[in-house]
Amino acid sequence: MKKIIFICKGNMHRSPIAKALYNVLKKDDSYAESYGTMVDIEGRTGKKLSSYPGLLNLIDELKQNYGVDISNETCKQVSTEVLKGADKIIVMAEEEFIPGWLREYKYEKWEVPDSDSISPEYAVEDVKNIQSKVERLLLSK
Repeated sequence: MKKIIFICKGNMHRSPIAKALYNVLKKDDSYAESYGTMVDIEGRTGKKLSSYPGLLNLIDELKQNYGVDISNETCKQVSTEVLKGADKIIVMAEEEFIPGWLREYKYEKWEVPDSDSISPEYAVEDVKNIQSKVERLLLSK
């Protein structure tokens, strides 16, 4: 069973979307997890995505149009432990938020803009952007 790890800065937005879409769109027994590089530092560890009002449009977009509910997902810090056994690591964090130890791993870099507050229009655009990247990833397996 393949393990895919998606990593962004705060584990609130980009990597949870990628994880949710991957797990819905995959056709095999692989699975995805998501983490952030700055979760502990920003004091977000264990906080539910639904506790951030700026993410409600994003949560609604995924729920209504993809049948995925990420509202109870919690922010998790990436560590060397969670990367063990990963078949693929995808990083969406900006360069300044990628720790040195993580740079020692082989990973694919996805350019996806970050935002703490997401308008309904941006939520649709953002999800579609990440969906296209996830679909390309699934086709390349």
